[in-house]
Amino acid sequence: MDIPPRSETGPAAFVLVGDATFRRAHASILRSAGLEAVEAAEGEAVEVTQRLGLAGVVLFRGGSSTLSVFEGLRRARPALPIIVVSQQPAVKEAVRLMQLGAHAYVPAVAGDGGGEATTELLEAVREILRRREAATAPDGVRRLSAVAAEHGLVGESAAMKAVLHHISLVAPTRTTVLILGETGTGKERVAQAIHQASPRRGSSFVAVNCAALSETLLESELFGHEKGAFSGAHCRREGLFKIADGGTLFLDEIGETSPALQAKLLRVLQERQFERVGGTAPVATDVRIIAATNRDLWQMVTERTFRSDLYYRLNVMVIRVPALRDRREDIGRLVGHVLTRLSFDLGIPAPPMTPAVLSRLAEHTWPGNVRELENVLERLLVISQDRSVGLGDIVAEIIGGASVRSVAAGGQGEHPAEGDRPTIPGASFKEIERHAILATYEACDQSPTRTARVLGLSLRTVHYRLREYRGEVGRRATPIIPWRPHIVGGAR
Repeated sequence: MDIPPRSETGPAAFVLVGDATFRRAHASILRSAGLEAVEAAEGEAVEVTQRLGLAGVVLFRGGSSTLSVFEGLRRARPALPIIVVSQQPAVKEAVRLMQLGAHAYVPAVAGDGGGEATTELLEAVREILRRREAATAPDGVRRLSAVAAEHGLVGESAAMKAVLHHISLVAPTRTTVLILGETGTGKERVAQAIHQASPRRGSSFVAVNCAALSETLLESELFGHEKGAFSGAHCRREGLFKIADGGTLFLDEIGETSPALQAKLLRVLQERQFERVGGTAPVATDVRIIAATNRDLWQMVTERTFRSDLYYRLNVMVIRVPALRDRREDIGRLVGHVLTRLSFDLGIPAPPMTPAVLSRLAEHTWPGNVRELENVLERLLVISQDRSVGLGDIVAEIIGGASVRSVAAGGQGEHPAEGDRPTIPGASFKEIERHAILATYEACDQSPTRTARVLGLSLRTVHYRLREYRGEVGRRATPIIPWRPHIVGGAR
């Protein structure tokens, strides 16, 4: 069989755990394939596997103590793959061991060292080495770039390069990751990229929004429950920690969890095991935890609303995803990437974007970050089929926002702060209407016709309002001066 070479200086090493006959027969198979076979009796298994550089374990299912040895190995080295071999393979036992985290369950090799059993054993070994090699492959940078682009993580800004660099560092490991960033910046996409670039990419990526469920439902969702644990629990149900076993569990909005649930999450991180709701038996799990939040966890720790011990467990590797306004130089490339994807998904040809439109998009503050940009681009794609996108096509929330230039900034093209827009509630309808019409008029290059089309008003109404708010139409007037509207109940 073609076995991938070990990426370190010597051959890949597997520990053979079982009786002497088993070890002798299987050691010769592994060594003939260019691998190192380290033999150990059942009582020595855990101690031997503490050795660094091991690729995996081949465990003989020979007696009643095998299961306890298997569980001991899983506790000692949760990420170390275990191949279980049996002289009399049984489907029920295979299912049970795979549920407990075995990498493979194969028949034992006969004394002559040939046949189908040998093929199955080496195929299982090959898969372990393939995953292991992928973590340190020389083309890892190119692979990461492809994975990042697939999940929309594109850009050449220093902030985005830092995110991709941290992903490349942490992906090959099993280290816990904490992703910080505003809503809509793409924290889940960062988590997906880490999973896809890791040796765990062949297993499940499971995401759960901790803020979307009540404490009781979230606990059951994460840990599962036993039959009769509560009203309506008619059967045992596996939780996400078990479903994601061998893969990655993404805990979004981790800052919204209760202190009681935080304590249970801490135990899983420390001991790699948990109990189902209503159960007492510990359940082992080999799952990588990636958590995310848009809140300041350290501030929550000081306010005693988030456990400090869990914070330190999560705060191993921190990736900060920048807001879109902090990487404006990436917007042009991001627009092209998103339009290409949306064009494929919707079956609509991507329209050309004029430099003026791209410039206006780059000027917007994007309070909703990448999620807002994607929504805007999808609307533009739908409304501008078979023609290029112009400034008049940009939706009102962009036109009325950062595109309005401020005289107060000295005419340097800077934009008013978010607080300079009419505040809703608080501003009068007249103030809101004035701001919308004048801002749209400026964004449409002072074209009353395009202004009317964008706002859905009649041309006559636009002419009338422009005369009222600005004076004679067609005369280049002073740019709009932003203001703070009067707030009912006191000034802001």
